[in-house]
Amino acid sequence: MKRWSHHWALVIMVSLAGSAACKGTDAPAPQPSVPTPTNPPTITPGSAGSGSAGSGSAAADPWTQQQAPTPKDPLKKPFFWSAEKDGKTTYLLGTMHMGVDAEVRLPKLVWDKLDAAPTFAMESDLSDPGLVKLMKLQSGTIEEQLGPAYWKKLEDAIGPEQAKVMNGMKPMGAATLLALKNLPSTPPMDGVLLGRAMNQKKQIVYLEKAALAAAVLERHMNLKMLKMMLDTVEKSAAQTKQMLEVYLAGDADAILATTDEQRKDALAHGFTAAEYEEQMEDILYRRNAAWIEPIEKLHAAGGGFVAVGAMHLVGKRSVNEMLEKRGFKLTRIAP
Repeated sequence: MKRWSHHWALVIMVSLAGSAACKGTDAPAPQPSVPTPTNPPTITPGSAGSGSAGSGSAAADPWTQQQAPTPKDPLKKPFFWSAEKDGKTTYLLGTMHMGVDAEVRLPKLVWDKLDAAPTFAMESDLSDPGLVKLMKLQSGTIEEQLGPAYWKKLEDAIGPEQAKVMNGMKPMGAATLLALKNLPSTPPMDGVLLGRAMNQKKQIVYLEKAALAAAVLERHMNLKMLKMMLDTVEKSAAQTKQMLEVYLAGDADAILATTDEQRKDALAHGFTAAEYEEQMEDILYRRNAAWIEPIEKLHAAGGGFVAVGAMHLVGKRSVNEMLEKRGFKLTRIAP
């Protein structure tokens, strides 16, 4: 198993990074997520979303655009599984929310299964207008919270203009931008998949409530986390590249290996073991458990296509493991 140190916050962003982060605005919005075990999934007809509701988080579907053909470089080993039970099949795709061009890198097999699915499911509805309000500071500025030394570090890391944009937002805004800045600028994978599903008038399922989701992002992408990220910013570019390479290689073991080193990084920067474990519970395990019921519901209705961050589909207490315990047959499939 390949083992490598990786920035704690970047691992968070593999799971949480915003599908709205590439909208072209000055202040990219993160994709927050939170477990909502008591809330049923939101299902909306694709026809309603194709031109209105939900369109704020959907990237343009490249298949409907008039443009020159894009050279393909499909992944040889995508994070892609079939889940079979009771004569039905649901497909699960592990995404890298941004940094990977879906049109270029996802194999035809993935698109074919998406096209054939009656329902498309993803983590959150990022068109929720309440998200922008939730990200704004009620008073004061990030510059005041950070102090002169750390504010200078933020300006150096993301540039004075971007820092100015972040100044009226909560720490999670700057932390998200910092975590994503070294990834290639691509359309968000989730957004491209959502756009295609909407154009095909599929049912759209959001596995968690975006408004409540902001709470977990704010809780963990806080001022303490932002300072840790600024203290280790020099490592970020190489570590981001390494994470991207692991995803492109389809190496599940290497993704799992990040957790040992990220825990050491967190403890070295003043986080307690209890804080770290609670973050993993919030970001991965409780959310994974909360998604099983809506996934089973869409499966019972005829199967579907589920796209979530790759870390949710591998290892102990993953979505895949939980589905297996509920009687599903999980098979990783490749082109």
